[in-house]
Amino acid sequence: MHTNSTQPVLAVFDFDGTLTDRHTFWRYMRYIVGTRSFWLRIIPLLPKMLSVILGITPLMQARLAFIACYLGGLSVEQEREHAKYFISEQLPLWLRPEALRRLQWHQSMGHITALVSNSPENYLIPWGQAAGFDYVCGTRLATAKNKLTGGIAGTNCVEREKVTRLKGCLNNLDDFYIYAYGDSSGDDALLGIANSPFYRNWY
Repeated sequence: MHTNSTQPVLAVFDFDGTLTDRHTFWRYMRYIVGTRSFWLRIIPLLPKMLSVILGITPLMQARLAFIACYLGGLSVEQEREHAKYFISEQLPLWLRPEALRRLQWHQSMGHITALVSNSPENYLIPWGQAAGFDYVCGTRLATAKNKLTGGIAGTNCVEREKVTRLKGCLNNLDDFYIYAYGDSSGDDALLGIANSPFYRNWY
């Protein structure tokens, strides 16, 4: 399916909306605090949400307010337990069977596979490792004194940062024939480096 048979193949997948049929991070926060508490706590955030809709506040900036509201102060151990159950109880309900088949095809061909997403590594890494990905990159939730600070460490893993993080794993991406799978503008940079980019149209 590619011209240079000696070139190793890399298949890169986005997570939300690509491997899953919906966004997972806000559902993760709802899972942790409970549905009632989630909706009660969202009330002070409504002006921020409106500001995003009106194009005043960048989405990633507003996202930080949600992380601070729902995850700030949670112990690392508590959050790890939540992640474990979220992966086993919730995520399987939202996975796209056709996307998993595509992943398994790449794996059966001996291709290198990478999961690169704006979702937090806290549940992305254990899920991705169980699914057989060679590399998993996501947004990193910041911690201090064994608690989540409510912030992020580094940059949200979106847009150009997805390519940067991938380069951090594999160095020279020009060495690979790249398949990339995405579903949103946050994947544009990733799709832009691919030899075979797939935007919502690969099944």
